[in-house]
Amino acid sequence: MKRSEINILISEGIEFLKSRDYPLPPQAFWSLKDWNKNRDKVAEMTKRRIGWDLTDFGSGKYEKIGLLLYTLSNGIIDIDGQITDQCYSNKLLIVGENQATPMHHHGQKMEDIINLGGGNLQIKIYNVGEASKVDESSRVKIFRNEVWESLEPGTVITLEPGERVRLDPHHYHQFWGEQSKGKVLIEEVSSVNDDQTDNFFLENLQRFLGIIEDEIPKYLLCTELPGTEKFEMLVQKYLKTR
Repeated sequence: MKRSEINILISEGIEFLKSRDYPLPPQAFWSLKDWNKNRDKVAEMTKRRIGWDLTDFGSGKYEKIGLLLYTLSNGIIDIDGQITDQCYSNKLLIVGENQATPMHHHGQKMEDIINLGGGNLQIKIYNVGEASKVDESSRVKIFRNEVWESLEPGTVITLEPGERVRLDPHHYHQFWGEQSKGKVLIEEVSSVNDDQTDNFFLENLQRFLGIIEDEIPKYLLCTELPGTEKFEMLVQKYLKTR
């Protein structure tokens, strides 16, 4: 994806959040120059991958298969797999109409998915079967709106604004914004989030973007913060030459 496209998509996401009266922290708006000026203060943000995250899962079709996120808070998992500091994570997700996040589950993460407003979120759910395949035979037990339910495998549930569902590690799930209902603002409250090792997609997908640098970043992604090789490359390319 081109950097110019990412700049536009995040700008549109910010406008959507403003329309929902959802305030963001100051660093959500920082430029590359701002991050460079504050590089000695933000090591914790880099470790926790705080901030913007955008992916098309390698599809090249972001409007159909893609997701825009903002990580507000996260814990840290050590190299031995142990959680240090806080045991929870908090994210915002912006989901477009018919814009799908592909079928996946997590090895450790348990998450509450909450519709904060806009349109409706639709989620297709299965249990995880043998060899990490979809189990098309067993009923799926979920905790939705604080009530236990038992569903047929492959059921599509709809979360209207104010509704929530808990997704456990044994739940395969795919979600998208319901057609003709508008863009959806979702909050994810979960155990510590580890996008590098704890996402298991049904298909072989690319979680993080390859970016064509056709213009200066207006916003940095959470994988590009100070302390990363990508940050140093961006500084050399856009700040050292000016």
